[in-house]
Amino acid sequence: MTSSPKTPTELTAYFAEAVQAQQRGDRATAETRYRTILAAVPGHLDTAHNLAILLGDQQRHGEALALWQNVQAAEPGSIDACIEAALTRIRMGDGAGAGTDLQQAVALQPQDDDTWRRIASGFVLLRHFPDAVDAYTAALNCNPEEPRNYTAFASLCSHLGEYAVARELAESATRLAPDLLWAWIELGNAQMKEGYPEAAAASFGQAIRIAPKDPVGYCNLAITQMEAMDLEAAQTNLDRALELDPEHPLARWNRALVRLTRGQLQAAWPDYEYRRQANIQGVIFRPGTPQWRGEPISGQRILLLCEQGLGDSLQFIRYATRVKALGAWVAVRIQAPLKPLFQEMPCIDLLIDENEPVPETDWHCHLLSLPLAFHTSIADIPAEMPYLRAPQARREAWRELLAPLSRPRVGLVWAGGRRQHMADAVLLDSRRSLKLEQLLPLASVPNISFVSLQKDEAAAQVTDLKGRWSITDYSDKLLNFAETAALVESLDLVISVDTAVAHLAGALNKPVWLLNRWDTDWRWLLQREDSPWYPSLRQFRQTQEEGWDKVVAAVTQALRQWRQEQ
Repeated sequence: MTSSPKTPTELTAYFAEAVQAQQRGDRATAETRYRTILAAVPGHLDTAHNLAILLGDQQRHGEALALWQNVQAAEPGSIDACIEAALTRIRMGDGAGAGTDLQQAVALQPQDDDTWRRIASGFVLLRHFPDAVDAYTAALNCNPEEPRNYTAFASLCSHLGEYAVARELAESATRLAPDLLWAWIELGNAQMKEGYPEAAAASFGQAIRIAPKDPVGYCNLAITQMEAMDLEAAQTNLDRALELDPEHPLARWNRALVRLTRGQLQAAWPDYEYRRQANIQGVIFRPGTPQWRGEPISGQRILLLCEQGLGDSLQFIRYATRVKALGAWVAVRIQAPLKPLFQEMPCIDLLIDENEPVPETDWHCHLLSLPLAFHTSIADIPAEMPYLRAPQARREAWRELLAPLSRPRVGLVWAGGRRQHMADAVLLDSRRSLKLEQLLPLASVPNISFVSLQKDEAAAQVTDLKGRWSITDYSDKLLNFAETAALVESLDLVISVDTAVAHLAGALNKPVWLLNRWDTDWRWLLQREDSPWYPSLRQFRQTQEEGWDKVVAAVTQALRQWRQEQ
């Protein structure tokens, strides 16, 4: 068939030919057929949808967006076109444009719950959570008998930290559909976050009984076991999940975390690549260039990209030196607070923050994918120290500012950033953070000048202890990590919970004592007092049965001995 379809029968035949070509992998024929249909019927949604998928599979997101814009022009009332345009923009990293498209879909007032759920999921990807709540509420109002409206809303509420609401929504879904897998999954997730691991395990067990061939029940049960640090049991259930679906993103991601925690780095890095598919991370910048995985790169240009938290960037920027040593031109896109510090790294040819134009390069690689490219094992972690250094002018300024403080000087960080918009991070912070008053036994060690490196609202606790503990507080001057680094370089020791400052001190090769929670982050491994990532770091580990008192007592004793050796 070569001419344009002129009748409904011809259009159906064209569409069937295009679908068959797409299914057998003949992309060129399928694209030709789809475009022929759209030339005749610009608003044919099924054709636009299939062609957009075809283009997306080839990373041709700009063409897919143009396609949906054409449909929007031909059918201004098409809610589907608005939603699909938004999802395409999300894949392109255009969060603002995606938000506009989704708001246009909302303005068209969908009448069915399925459409509202799709709009809500787009808002979730954009982290426009109030809009997502409104959309899920509209879905429930459209159809209060549809259990998927409850499970999808429960998932969002769990993400927002509204665990009791999430549990109630999920319980409603189990009553409406006792055999619905995702009702029990969301119920278990809410129970786990509320702090009821046994109830969560029972819910996930019910999910497994309902769908023993679906990997999700095993995967979520494994997560509950990971929370309890029963890594062997978690590994077993993740293996079961991956026997059922070897590409299951959440199972691959969590297996990576188990393996990393157990020190099985080389086996873990391929699974770690599933982190983007497995998590709600919002709009992530992804260049159109191929991801570098260790190919020869001499004479070529590469863009290294930050991701996750500031501590992750501080830890993995060390790989930029190795990339440069391969003969590449290296650009780095980093979080703005780190830019003044990373400007001191000679291996970086161009440094930009997330609001600046991106250069044209041949390759890209996210910072936490570099260990995969270099096949990093425990034995060959890049640990040449220091790999960061504060700007000379700031070092001199801080050296002068701290001159009145007698040595030794010990920096303190006792709490992580609250990040109230991220419920999982709030839970993490509650486990890793202390109150400054809990560190008060350190004040009994004489002849030490204590300096606060704490930021955010926890910094005010220094004032609360005035008269009981003399701590010098410069938190109002720590405007970026170059300032913090310069201050740290004028200290003799840093004592910190698991925050970005611990990574910074380690990267500066400053002695740093880490107060580590019992359910450790993977990078600190198991049953170690040292760290292969930072030779200057010493760990003081909490046990599950005990709070922080024993850790603080051990640190106090160690500090007393350290002071005597100075």
